[in-house]
Amino acid sequence: MIMEYKVAKYILIKEDIIGDIKSGILQPGDKVDSESTLKKKYNVSTITVRKAFNDLINEGYLIGVQGMGTFVRKKQMIRGLTSISFSDELLQQGYQIDMLVDKIEEVFHPSIADILEIPHDQSIICVSRVRLANDEPIAYQSSYVDSRILSIEQANRIHENASFYKTLKEFKIFPTWVNENYSVKQVNDSRIAKLMNIKKNHDTFFVKRIAFDELDKVIEYAETHFNKDWYSVTVNIKI
Repeated sequence: MIMEYKVAKYILIKEDIIGDIKSGILQPGDKVDSESTLKKKYNVSTITVRKAFNDLINEGYLIGVQGMGTFVRKKQMIRGLTSISFSDELLQQGYQIDMLVDKIEEVFHPSIADILEIPHDQSIICVSRVRLANDEPIAYQSSYVDSRILSIEQANRIHENASFYKTLKEFKIFPTWVNENYSVKQVNDSRIAKLMNIKKNHDTFFVKRIAFDELDKVIEYAETHFNKDWYSVTVNIKI
């Protein structure tokens, strides 16, 4: 005697959506069918559809955006803090990486001069760029360096090198360790928000980084806004 088991409708909805994601029918960022569409398709209640959506959101397949709908979650870049180079970690995870240089300028900034441990009247080179992964903007990063270490002409080599750290290396500047501080900060600059493809005042992971050489001399100070939909951090602690 063959026993037939009925599958709960919310599980069927889940399995169908997961199947479409894994087969590529639904791509990261795609909007999934609305609650009303799925109610009619599966002949179920709103509660059943919401149960399926809630499970898929909790399991990391979908993300709900208030007033817009439910979308396939984009793959996050998981930072393991295993490398000084952000680009190296992206490459290790199979991403195609690129950057768009926003501006390279010579500035005077007393508070950043203090971090770099240089006089307030010493000019600083600021290199700002958008970091891309699989052609998606995932971060806006500004690096500050003493102009006596890296001139603005040398900094412009980033256009050819497509990497700030490769540019430092080209001029015999070698960071060996960094200190990073993580917080949540809104992007209040509408221009930067547009470059990151997010709304103004959107919350981001905000990372302040100080890079040192082998003699513990400060080489670089950087500020980075990471799109929180693309970025998370994992830290392994061994006892």
